[in-house]
Amino acid sequence: MEEQKDSTVRPDSMSEQMEASDSLQNAHLTVRVEVGAGTRLHLTLDAQSPEGNALEKQTVVIENPALRRPDDRVVGMPAKLTIRRPLKDRIRAFPQGVFAAWPALLLAASLVLYLPIRLIALPEFPIFFFTDEAVQTVRAADLVRDGFRGHSGELLPTYFQNGPQYNLGVSVYLQVLPYLWFGKSVFVTRATSVLITLLAALAVGLTLKNIFRSRAAWAGVLVLSVTPTWFLHSRTAFETVIATSFYALFLYFYLRYRNGRSWALYAATLLAGLTFYSYSPAQMVIAVTIVLLFISDFKYHWQNRRLVAPALLLGLFLVLPYIRFQVLHPGETMRQLQLVNSYWIQDITTAQKLAHFFGEYLRGLNPLYWYDPIPQGLERHIMLGYGYLWRPGLPFVLAGLVIALWRIRQPAYRVVLIALLAAPSGAALAHIGITRVMFMVIPAAILAGLGFSWLLDWLTKTAQPRFPRLPVYGFVSISVFLLLVWASFFMLKDALRNGPTWFENYGMHGMQYGARQLFSEVGDYLREHPEAKLIVSPTWGNGTDVIARFFFADPLPFAMGNIVGYIEDYQPIGEQDVFVMTPEEMEQAVQSGKFTGLQVERTLQYPNGQDGFFFTRLRYVDDIQQVMAEELEQRRILLEELVALPGNEQARVRFSVLDMGSIQHAFDGDPDTLIRTQGANPMRVILKFDKPRRLSEAVVRVGGVPTLVEVLLFSGGVQQRIFAAEVEESPNPRDVRLDFEETVAADEIEVRVTSVRDGEPAHIHVWEISLW
Repeated sequence: MEEQKDSTVRPDSMSEQMEASDSLQNAHLTVRVEVGAGTRLHLTLDAQSPEGNALEKQTVVIENPALRRPDDRVVGMPAKLTIRRPLKDRIRAFPQGVFAAWPALLLAASLVLYLPIRLIALPEFPIFFFTDEAVQTVRAADLVRDGFRGHSGELLPTYFQNGPQYNLGVSVYLQVLPYLWFGKSVFVTRATSVLITLLAALAVGLTLKNIFRSRAAWAGVLVLSVTPTWFLHSRTAFETVIATSFYALFLYFYLRYRNGRSWALYAATLLAGLTFYSYSPAQMVIAVTIVLLFISDFKYHWQNRRLVAPALLLGLFLVLPYIRFQVLHPGETMRQLQLVNSYWIQDITTAQKLAHFFGEYLRGLNPLYWYDPIPQGLERHIMLGYGYLWRPGLPFVLAGLVIALWRIRQPAYRVVLIALLAAPSGAALAHIGITRVMFMVIPAAILAGLGFSWLLDWLTKTAQPRFPRLPVYGFVSISVFLLLVWASFFMLKDALRNGPTWFENYGMHGMQYGARQLFSEVGDYLREHPEAKLIVSPTWGNGTDVIARFFFADPLPFAMGNIVGYIEDYQPIGEQDVFVMTPEEMEQAVQSGKFTGLQVERTLQYPNGQDGFFFTRLRYVDDIQQVMAEELEQRRILLEELVALPGNEQARVRFSVLDMGSIQHAFDGDPDTLIRTQGANPMRVILKFDKPRRLSEAVVRVGGVPTLVEVLLFSGGVQQRIFAAEVEESPNPRDVRLDFEETVAADEIEVRVTSVRDGEPAHIHVWEISLW
């Protein structure tokens, strides 16, 4: 039995080429059924163009379809689908099929290309190897050595010390296995971070593909890859890029949960915890993000409260390590604010603090901050001429922002906008800096991907009717893809070739160049001169003692020291002592006139060809002891001036010799002006009044070293009382308050400020002396 039927239908699934073509006029579907020993169903589709030309013909054969007989149960095997297409049709359809698969292929290719763009010449750029990178592996090595206990003895510590503060967490644990497998290596330390940042690229791509159903998900990945600040910092081991990568994955899994994948909520919760414990400013960013997401999607959370409740319990469990840290290290949060000199702990009103916060916050949202070709910030965090975000991508970011605002009622777009608003919140607690506000690159890349997707769809819709046989979308996609890949490799080439000389301040306040190069040279020198005693300058970078431990085992085979200490105070110099000095220190040594027999044995050059480090032998001049004694007496001389005090009062003041500021600065009421001794320790400031003055307290604003402040009160030349207070080390200036407990009359007051950690000479810093 045969049955045949012709019908005009819309070919929704038979051909992707016909699905995308607006030129399809009609299609004829022929159905033929063969009933016998083997039942077969023949489906034939014949499509034609508007001109009547045949486009494609396909035949589908279904063998043994399930049929119910009147006297029996359902029989027959499950339907087997086969497609028979003429060879010429398959050849013609091949390009369309390939182009239809381009979105997935390009997304995979963009992720594959992300790695070599970062791994090629990884130790060479950035040209510095900063202490914040070296400390990750050094602390991982310490953790393994100490049986996975921290410096305070706690098992699996929440945070690790980086200098005077606890601000390292997850990033240290990530370096443990690479350290055990490969030891300490600049490439391995940075490559570990690179692999984590691949998660950020993956999260951006999957967010665009699976959440926004964008066929240009690859564009978001490549825009992130070519984003200058991400390009630079994703080639470092800074914890900021690790926190940003976990944050990107957190956003993706939250969006999966919001789209109905219940399990993704627990993955998002875990990633929120990883973000929180990776970087200090991330704590504020993730907290603000969670609060805004809770408010934005409250109705959805309430509808799924059976899922949310366990997630909240998981979140509380993840908070326990932070609670333990606060119990074991009380006051550390306040110390963190002191280290970054946050305005929240300054003596200003709440209104002023809020104004400062929103000023910094809005700066973090300002496009001028992100797209300025020479942005504000430290030179080592800048790619000269590029800005922080990729400037050619600005129109697409703006287009994506408009789309997100237009569709703000849709939860996925709200999440991206929330991430955009939350990104500067952590940095705004102190001062905007690119490492603190790195989170902005994630919503920027997603918005750029949305903008690219909209543009490609618009071009396809506009051009396809004019070129019906040309796969417009595929050609445009490949063209943009190749352009972005070219931009990535151009940036890599430019960074490797020109990056070393973008900025030529290679010292402490610039690039801090020399870690890998200098300590490699130190190792070579010690092998060639095993009898030598090297004194290596630490002044060219932060935390150079930690960097030295990265390249050498404990104990170090050399000493860390500065020739300035030998200039200011006599210290024996042996025949085998070799000083490794910077150009500034070399000049100081020559200008001091205290050394003779100066011999430079080798030099290490900066990238611009100038001499950067000098391996030098020298000795003191013959009468050095007499020279030093005379200088000591000179430093202890007290000068005298008439100084104006607050309240139109004047006093005769004797004070130690200064090499910075004038004595009036100590009494001008301005906390930003300071005085510094030329070398006297303690600093002495003696005030003599014409008539006795009644006092109840003294406040002295001092520097960050451990400091002893003493106030001696005299009346008629006789010492009446002495008050003292000692403060520990701090990263910022602070007020030392001495309460006399009662009102005391005195006609002479002496203030002594001593650096308890240093001998003499030492530079004592004082910002203000207030007597009440």
